[in-house]
Amino acid sequence: MKVRRGEQLVCRWLAEGLEVGIPGQRRWIRLSHDLYRVLDRAGAGIELDDLAAAFGAENEPDVREAVGSLVRLGVLVEVDRAPRTPPLWERWGEVARRMHIEARDADYLVDSPRRAAEVDAIVAEGGAPGAFKEYPDQPSVPLPRRALPLTAPVDEVFALRRTHREFSDVPVTLDQLATLLFHSFAPHRFLDGEAFGTLQCRVSASAGARHEVEAYVVVHNVVGVAPGLYHYSVARHALELLDADVTRDRVAALTYHQDASYGGAFTVLTTAVANRLAWKYRHPRAYRLWMYDAGHYGQTFALAATALGLGPFQTVAFVDSEVERLLGVDPDEEFAVYLLGAGVPAGPDPLLPADFAYPRLARG
Repeated sequence: MKVRRGEQLVCRWLAEGLEVGIPGQRRWIRLSHDLYRVLDRAGAGIELDDLAAAFGAENEPDVREAVGSLVRLGVLVEVDRAPRTPPLWERWGEVARRMHIEARDADYLVDSPRRAAEVDAIVAEGGAPGAFKEYPDQPSVPLPRRALPLTAPVDEVFALRRTHREFSDVPVTLDQLATLLFHSFAPHRFLDGEAFGTLQCRVSASAGARHEVEAYVVVHNVVGVAPGLYHYSVARHALELLDADVTRDRVAALTYHQDASYGGAFTVLTTAVANRLAWKYRHPRAYRLWMYDAGHYGQTFALAATALGLGPFQTVAFVDSEVERLLGVDPDEEFAVYLLGAGVPAGPDPLLPADFAYPRLARG
């Protein structure tokens, strides 16, 4: 029998020693120095007899037993019978697969007697991240608090919603921007979250009402607001100026020069203040939650923009580290998640988009 290491094994160093992840399972095994040597010697393929002999005759039984265990776990595989990596993970890689596995089947302690104790321990630890982020020392633009009415029928909004990539030079009004930011990002009301304090009710769903998403607005063409980079303060319903020199060109450089990312009246760079989630949800599955939440916010933004007669755009094609550098945030605390934009669409605005077409019939 010829054996080799499993493909793209994921390992981690802990204080207790080196561990290797068991492929396809949420389990890890500790590697002693001898087990590490076995894996190292196995490499890309070696006959079992040669592998066992490499550690001396007196150790052959132990080596053969260890190899048998490692093969059963999938850490070593038989060369002629190695299981094929599913195409999905061939394309995305073993690191993504390990993250996917670790994030599955989390225990939310529903109806568990441990739940109350866990809540008490989290609250007693303290250090809850603030619900709102603000830049109180920066110049700010107060936004109109009377939102524009959204009277378009919901079925019409659904029919008209599409991703726009061409925008006119017509400016967006301050009331349109204020209304869109309010419905997309601001709380509409509050609830008593008991041990977890006051909870925000926003249009978009958020895991545990943690609402970790922050919005930074690059204004290009809005009546009454000078161009530049602003933070949207949901607590004050105001734009806080961070950098007056951020232009369309600066946004283009972050987004692989996608015209639609900077061609509208404004661009919204959203981030996740991830510790708002991590403080409450302390398991790897919580890493997924900001992704879901970013999607919720993105859809609310797109529908609200459509109801206001604006064309929405969204993308995740940007250079994360450069966006975070532009915003001046620490990526270990707050990281880029989604880019949204909107403006007055170019051309007519019929019931159906101009590029609407019936799908072609597939050939049988």
